[in-house]
Amino acid sequence: MRVFFMGTPQIAVPVLNKIIESKHEVALVVTQPDKPAGRLQRITPPPIKLLAIEKGIPYIQPVTLKDESFKTKMYELAAGMVDIGVVFAYGKILPQWLLNLPKYGLINIHASLLPRWRGAAPIQRAIMAGDRITGITIQQVVFELDAGDILLQKEIKIEPHDTAETLALKMSDTSAELIIRALDGIEAGTIVPRKQDVSKVTYAEKITDKDVEIDWNRPAKEIYNQIRALNPKPGAHTHIDDMMLKIWWASIVSEVEQGEPGVIVHIDKNAGPYVATAAEALLLNEVQPANRKRMSGAEFVRGYRLKVGDKLGRG
Repeated sequence: MRVFFMGTPQIAVPVLNKIIESKHEVALVVTQPDKPAGRLQRITPPPIKLLAIEKGIPYIQPVTLKDESFKTKMYELAAGMVDIGVVFAYGKILPQWLLNLPKYGLINIHASLLPRWRGAAPIQRAIMAGDRITGITIQQVVFELDAGDILLQKEIKIEPHDTAETLALKMSDTSAELIIRALDGIEAGTIVPRKQDVSKVTYAEKITDKDVEIDWNRPAKEIYNQIRALNPKPGAHTHIDDMMLKIWWASIVSEVEQGEPGVIVHIDKNAGPYVATAAEALLLNEVQPANRKRMSGAEFVRGYRLKVGDKLGRG
């Protein structure tokens, strides 16, 4: 089949590469515009664009999908008998005219087992919620958010030490495997779509500032899941003496005496500070003070002269 692919970040690269290596033909890549990135904010092309250039595949980077030149390009592509569109982490809502364009419409790779975690942040929300199983869904794209029929699914285990980054890597590999099965099955007519059970729908809302600040009045397990879910970005953080402190990693500890949530209840110069929560304590293994490099909990203790009784958090 002739395919056009819509995607932007690194997680989508193995998927596009797998389609390129398959019997299917990638006729066009649609990705988002180059954007500032890194500390120096240099204009940087998205990873999908770099792969398209490497493989010699035509690409376009519309600022908006309402752009008439984009619409013209896609209709020209359809006239050349494009069969299907594949979408993975493109990052914008797709207009109805685009969904109607190819013979088989558009299929989307979604990073959850739909109908659980429809929406913008399924990886992060699954970890935050303490889910032990998630997965990949290949679904037919409809105008309603992530509401299309399910074509294929595969479960992925969330390990206790998985972060958003490590889970995304697993999902990228699984997606690359599943998309070829989907394209082959659609072409052969062997895939039977099934409706989502609307009684089981949950939503993965976009990560906002309120998700990032640590509330030490919550149990250690919930905070631990928050830290994992927001690693590597945007990162969970707290404050100490009005200084923002990003928490990269922590460990749940039940063997230390509890105290007021947010208060440092024990200090190990070789490990780091232990902070009380609503239930159990957290050892801060790796942190990053504002405008400083990442450091171990032990380095943080030595460099900032922490003491038992110091309190983290706002107010």
